[in-house]
Amino acid sequence: MDDTEELLTIGAFARRVGLAPSALRFYDDCGVLRPARVDAVTGYRRYGAGQAARAVKVRQLRAAGLPLVDVAVVLDGPEDAARGVLRSHLERTRRTADETRAVV
Repeated sequence: MDDTEELLTIGAFARRVGLAPSALRFYDDCGVLRPARVDAVTGYRRYGAGQAARAVKVRQLRAAGLPLVDVAVVLDGPEDAARGVLRSHLERTRRTADETRAVV
């Protein structure tokens, strides 16, 4: 982030990316989506507009049921590890859907 980038409050950033502020706090605590700045006195988090794409990707991966530990691999790990995680998740999801279809 450069010093000229606009910083958004957690609420404004949350609205922009479709996440709850509590989810952003959780993702910060887990190290998956750190804010650009945290005020040392108040603890208020500020996010750069450039972080929106990562936040949306986190939201999408979580909506697809990917565990948070796997989200971190997809976003920050080597490409081959990310592909492996996504393939494994897709296979688990297919298996679960097949089992559900059989029961129904």
